[in-house]
Amino acid sequence: MKALLLHPIVPFRVLWGKFHRAGGFIFPIGLLSIASYSIKKGFDVRICDTGVLGLDEDGLRNYLKEGRYDVIGIQCFTNTAAYTFKTAKICKETLPNVTLVLGGVHATILPKQTLEESPDTDIVVVGEGEKTFVDILKWKAEKKMSLREIKGIVYRENSILVENIPRGTITDLDELGLPDYELLSPEKYLPHPTQCRKMPAYPIIASRGCPFSCTFCSASVVHGKKLRYKSLDLLFEEIRMLVNRHNAKSIFFQDSSFTTQKKYIQEFCKRLIEEKIGIEWMCNARVDQVDLSLLRLMEKSGCWQVNYGIESGNEESLVRLKKNQTLAQIRQAVNLTRRAGLKIMAFYILGLPGEDEKMVKNTINFAKELAAETSLFYLPIP
Repeated sequence: MKALLLHPIVPFRVLWGKFHRAGGFIFPIGLLSIASYSIKKGFDVRICDTGVLGLDEDGLRNYLKEGRYDVIGIQCFTNTAAYTFKTAKICKETLPNVTLVLGGVHATILPKQTLEESPDTDIVVVGEGEKTFVDILKWKAEKKMSLREIKGIVYRENSILVENIPRGTITDLDELGLPDYELLSPEKYLPHPTQCRKMPAYPIIASRGCPFSCTFCSASVVHGKKLRYKSLDLLFEEIRMLVNRHNAKSIFFQDSSFTTQKKYIQEFCKRLIEEKIGIEWMCNARVDQVDLSLLRLMEKSGCWQVNYGIESGNEESLVRLKKNQTLAQIRQAVNLTRRAGLKIMAFYILGLPGEDEKMVKNTINFAKELAAETSLFYLPIP
């Protein structure tokens, strides 16, 4: 039995808009984790990134005919969901007997709607995908279990949508092991200019889950509120693998908030210094979870930039977002980060629910006051 994890066909201009020449292919770190774990469990799983391979619709059809896959999993995000559904249709037309699985943030939050909008899809995975996808592969290969026994899926049964009991989050991230970068062509992924100063650069994840409840964010919905970290031994094994096999010069952590467990970050930084790996890194953090001593230790270990979700220059908007931070805390964190010698990237959302033109201008003026080296502005859309 053969399985494929697929990045859907999405035009480059849809991903990056008028900045498409500055953007690169987005490293499918989620697909890589699922594929690597599935292979460890004995299954033949491959990854197809249609963008990197330059596949149009006809090219994908030929790729699928040649592979003759039994199960295809496709990642589904809200802003490109229509392209995912179109890719799913191509898969089903080309391989009518394939079991088609969708996963990711959009499928997790709207599983039944996803199945209704994508009639070619058979199963939706809700939440973290590694163990659930392996169970689907076992069901397809062995026929010893029914879909009703698989936790964390929504599926079709005689035109009825069936929602199984949820699957808990993966408590021990070390169980997933190291991602196998040989499944991809990592040299073909170009990080966004805001993510690194030195190339080659690779994304990495040290933790899953988020204990906070920001109303605009899906992190805790997909990965749960309980924060789970990889062991430092596994994390450093992954970093050394990127350095030794793929000549990594920098890494960028994609954790929602890297500094939540201060002791873990301190031990990470000290170990980076002691082992003299000599790699640059950057991360996301909350303004209420940094102090000068921690920031200085991060800088000493090779951190060059910290990303903060500022979101708004209006106290009432921060309350409405359940951000649990104040403008005073933001100013202090930005000041401390500068004192530590680190660059800052700030994220803002303009035109939040309840805001008028004056409040939007407040956020713009606040961004000018903070004067981060990089500021990114978003609109509140799915």
